[in-house]
Amino acid sequence: MQLHLKHRKASRILKRVYEINSNGGLPKTGQSMIYQPGDDGSYQMRYPLGGGQRFIDNGDGTIVDTVTGLMWIKDPTQVGLGSPMYWYDAINACENLDFAGHDDWRMPNINELMSLVDHSRYDPAWDTMFFPYPPDTWTPYWSSTTNASWMDGAWALYPYDGYKTTWGKPWDMCFVRPVRGGQA
Repeated sequence: MQLHLKHRKASRILKRVYEINSNGGLPKTGQSMIYQPGDDGSYQMRYPLGGGQRFIDNGDGTIVDTVTGLMWIKDPTQVGLGSPMYWYDAINACENLDFAGHDDWRMPNINELMSLVDHSRYDPAWDTMFFPYPPDTWTPYWSSTTNASWMDGAWALYPYDGYKTTWGKPWDMCFVRPVRGGQA
């Protein structure tokens, strides 16, 4: 008996969460300057450990994060996702995306989205060598994570500075950056 597509995707997501939690987790913040003793720069001098490259451009419009194992769409505008959209439309757009030989794209959760943020950068707060400058740094990117204290809200991330906030699912519009659970 074959599982429904929705359950197969859920199974892949759970497997990937387990792999992330057991194989090292999320990256360091990127802060390399020490502003005060005991701050993040004191302990987390750049990433990745050993001097390896964190992101790999596959040359097909996708980027692999070697820390989390997640595969990201390099430039969402290249797959028709260049305009802000409502949360429910963003979920559907990601779930129905067939790109670079993969059909298991989804909207990232807030932790996955925040893993792209490099706190040593701003406007935008990620590496533009791998993720192009967004169409608008003042319009956030949706996550699939609902705000537990406000069920009509979902967490979103401002590309300008990596600030996490909540926007209204039914009435606010944000950008989306699809992700998939890792390399197949």
